[in-house]
Amino acid sequence: DDTEVWLNAETRLIFPTRFTGSNRQVELQGEAYFEVAKNNNMPFQVNANGTVVEVLGTHFNVSAYPEDKQVKTTLLEGSVKLSNNFTQTVIQPGQEGSLAPNSSRVKVAQARSNEAIAWKDGYFIFHDESLINIMKRAERWYDVDVEFQGDVTGYQFGGSISKYQDISELLHVIELTKTIHYKIEGRRITIMK
Repeated sequence: DDTEVWLNAETRLIFPTRFTGSNRQVELQGEAYFEVAKNNNMPFQVNANGTVVEVLGTHFNVSAYPEDKQVKTTLLEGSVKLSNNFTQTVIQPGQEGSLAPNSSRVKVAQARSNEAIAWKDGYFIFHDESLINIMKRAERWYDVDVEFQGDVTGYQFGGSISKYQDISELLHVIELTKTIHYKIEGRRITIMK
């Protein structure tokens, strides 16, 4: 149908070989960026962890990894409707909507669009992001296991780096802040306070 989709690491998209019926429906586990072809007669729907993102034609990012507590949708152009069994909300360009599976409220905030889709362009961009979340993203992309020694829950970092650099480059940049040290043993990375 001319819709283009980019998939992030550890992402699965399920769709039919041909769309039939009254809508174009796909199922997402992970993160994907969509540029949906317009078709007013057949809306496009993304089902992700209990949240439905419905569009007619637009550009947006959906992050719905199974371990995340909520589905985040960042809208770049057009409009989308987020819904689950309890609520629905329309978001506008430049907004991010977050919806947990059993929540009756969609949290809408101004989006950091460049951060939300940086992965698609080959970058990690962090803005006051916790070390734990940064390492979660690194685990997915680099296919490694990260272990923490010591309490690092209060550590937050900002910056950008190419995803195509070796993981040691990312770790080295964080280590330059003199808050952590790291050790790499095969696929296992140990972060020490």
